[in-house]
Amino acid sequence: RWMCAAVLAGLVVSGAWGQGSAAASGTDVKAEEVLLPGATYDVATIKLSDPNARGSSAGSRPNGGFFSKNQPLKSAICDAYDMPFIRCMGGPAWLGSDQYDIEAKPDSATTEQLLKLSWKQREPVQERMMQVLLADRLKLKVHFETREISIFALVVAKGGLKMHEAQAGDTYANGLKRGDGKPLGRQSFTMGNGNMTAQGILMDTLAANLGNMTGHLVENKTGLTG
Repeated sequence: RWMCAAVLAGLVVSGAWGQGSAAASGTDVKAEEVLLPGATYDVATIKLSDPNARGSSAGSRPNGGFFSKNQPLKSAICDAYDMPFIRCMGGPAWLGSDQYDIEAKPDSATTEQLLKLSWKQREPVQERMMQVLLADRLKLKVHFETREISIFALVVAKGGLKMHEAQAGDTYANGLKRGDGKPLGRQSFTMGNGNMTAQGILMDTLAANLGNMTGHLVENKTGLTG
């Protein structure tokens, strides 16, 4: 049995906005357990992707911002609630088919606070920031329910592991690049035409994206924590 996020989406408006006061977080946790409560993105742009664009990518900016290129809005929703694509259900069909570009930036004070956190601490904060953005600008509403489904398990093959662990501090200068040519850094990946290239990601992230590519939920059973 898996907890799934069922999506109800309101009106979607393209454009750039200044982020106002924080809406209620979609995560039901006590305030004292939350790092940087009330943190929001200061400015965000959500627009339809270039129909001629190829491939897709998503990740965090060095300033704590978020970007998504040529991906359906459903992907951003799933990421915001830390749910694999296959476990996000409901909403209109275009939510998982139409491609969008998203760029979200925090103000300088929030950036300063985010950069004081480790990347593991920063991830749930940025998820909450995206939840606020989606609720505020897309009028998004979600609820959680339990369903029984078949899944795949990601395991290390009998021949043993043939990948190497990402090195702390690696800037991936020769790795994936942004549109302006600057490195995307760790926790970045691109997908397209059945291929995926990733750098500095967790096996949980790999499993989630394999689920997106295969159309089946994939659970990380590798035991690899790097």
